[in-house]
Amino acid sequence: MKNKKASDIMVPLDDYVTISDNATLYEAIKELRGAMHSKGRAWHGHRSVLVLGADGNLVGILTMSGLLRAAGIQELDRDPNIKAESWGWYYVDRMRRESGVRVRDIMRPLRLYTVPAEASVMDVALALLKYQVNTLPVMDKGKPVGIVRPIDVFMVIDEYFH
Repeated sequence: MKNKKASDIMVPLDDYVTISDNATLYEAIKELRGAMHSKGRAWHGHRSVLVLGADGNLVGILTMSGLLRAAGIQELDRDPNIKAESWGWYYVDRMRRESGVRVRDIMRPLRLYTVPAEASVMDVALALLKYQVNTLPVMDKGKPVGIVRPIDVFMVIDEYFH
């Protein structure tokens, strides 16, 4: 861990599921679910999808927790406190009509949190904790080259104690 860099432990971009920033919330859920697999009762797979812009370049990350928060929009429809307010009816009705929430509306933009490919694993761990995220794009010469997750840091943490 002491000598390893982000580029040594990252998941290459080609190993991740991607989706268009113009895709709908429903399409994103289906895409992420399709990338999961189970062994018995436990599900395995990435907990995020990479978001590509119209030019095919990486523009953001959509995490499972982001999808779950966005799906919670439907809960507004059942919330009596929202509907009790005059604006609540308008808001819920508008959300229902515009249910085509797009990935670009709920993704985390690429520029928010990244780490350089040369960052030490310790710096990666600190960034994951500081930003309270489970995925960080790894950048090399201004371009994304991979994703690093807490599990990637965990898998080399024993080296820290040697």
